[in-house]
Amino acid sequence: MRRGKALPAHGYAPRTAPLVCAVGVALLAAGAVPAAAEGEPAGCDGTRLLQPVHAAGCGAVVGHGTHHETSDPAALARQLTSASTLTADVDPDAYRLRGKRVGGGGSARTAPVLMPGQYTDTIGPGETRWYAVDLDAAATADLAVTAAPRTGAEVAHGDGIELRLGAPGPYSPACGTDVAHFGQDEGAMVLSGAVGRVPSADGHGGCDTAGRYALSVHRTTDARSDRARWPVELRYGTEAPLPAGTTPAPAATRFGEAPAAPAGTPRDVEGGTGFNDAPRLRRGVWRDALLPGRTRFYKVRVGWGQRLVYAAEFANAPVPGGDGPTAPSFVATAAYGPDRQPVEDASGVPQRRVYTGRPVSVGLGTVPVSWTNRWVAGGAAPGARASGDYYVAVSLGPGAARLARDAAVGVVLRMDVTGTELAGPQYKAAARDGGSPSQAGGTHIAAGAAGGGAHGGGFMTADDVIAAGAGGAVALVGVAAVAALSRRRRDQT
Repeated sequence: MRRGKALPAHGYAPRTAPLVCAVGVALLAAGAVPAAAEGEPAGCDGTRLLQPVHAAGCGAVVGHGTHHETSDPAALARQLTSASTLTADVDPDAYRLRGKRVGGGGSARTAPVLMPGQYTDTIGPGETRWYAVDLDAAATADLAVTAAPRTGAEVAHGDGIELRLGAPGPYSPACGTDVAHFGQDEGAMVLSGAVGRVPSADGHGGCDTAGRYALSVHRTTDARSDRARWPVELRYGTEAPLPAGTTPAPAATRFGEAPAAPAGTPRDVEGGTGFNDAPRLRRGVWRDALLPGRTRFYKVRVGWGQRLVYAAEFANAPVPGGDGPTAPSFVATAAYGPDRQPVEDASGVPQRRVYTGRPVSVGLGTVPVSWTNRWVAGGAAPGARASGDYYVAVSLGPGAARLARDAAVGVVLRMDVTGTELAGPQYKAAARDGGSPSQAGGTHIAAGAAGGGAHGGGFMTADDVIAAGAGGAVALVGVAAVAALSRRRRDQT
């Protein structure tokens, strides 16, 4: 594919252009474009012209004015199908927001106070929105923010959202920070980040006090990027501490031996547009298809003592012949805990790889889920701190529209949950007998949000966490009970 010459402004294709007619009929039949109403500009096929189209041999303008030119009419039709899907005014595959409408404040003083639940808002380029939550001194609080810009909109590498949760007081020390940037300039995609307040193990951390905490959400925007406001979804949940007298199991910080990948005939599944409509998967092999610029979501239940291990295998998508070299795109995956906190990989498998149209695989493996993982400093353990539904996100870069012969690229998911599920988070818990999920502590007031950033106070290293004693005591070996802050930076696609 190559970029053609500039075309006249507001130019429409002749109504007799056979190529545009054939393409329009195909798009109309597929529901990709609407029929023209009376008085609207229309093509010879009866479709409403959402974008100026210019026919000159075998070429057309679609999307944001990009001129696609090829000697193969079928290839052009495929390109137009991809482009129309990414730029339609009403996008059926866009992230499906859910929640109560709220307007973030312009400062911490004017921030609306949120109750546990889910909310929606919007944010403009360069803007910072503020929200407040009232916390006690014992519960874990999780706040997750998902931005849903128009798929394929122009962005820069550093565009995205930056989150900070500040403690009460005049200096408002940071209890959690997170950064979710696109890390690419192919086009906008769904972004998600999370911060949280996790009370320290000794109760003397800088973020262990009760009071009003302030969440700021800042949108970073390059001068050349799209200026439209982004819809955002906020999820706020709290998790009660373990019941008195409960001794939690030790932290689990090692991935261990990699299991054999599930085999068999793939079963068809259609991933969700986001967290709210993600289908539930079991162990096995599943098959889906992704359009360029899309992220599909799935959820898998992971219990105490278990780990999530999966691979996403993207299919071959040969580039159109005769178009010369084509810039590569990328494929990526990410995992999130029950409260949408990002979960880091412990297996060493890459989560993002270059995609050139040839088969490629990405994946992720977690450490076993343990309550005490929340106090481990860094690594893959902190995100795997609660049992419940874990979310898997699989993405195909917007630039793949230049590569694929077809409008969508096939992907096979090999999903596995390994290890014996335990009856609860307590030390020496028995194996769960297959009944309903354990309610042994860690009750979630609202199943949403997540502590994906830094937390205040009392961090332990992986080798410092042991369960010991009676009456719910946790022994901290070789750990100074001091507040610790860390900042986790990550680029998300």
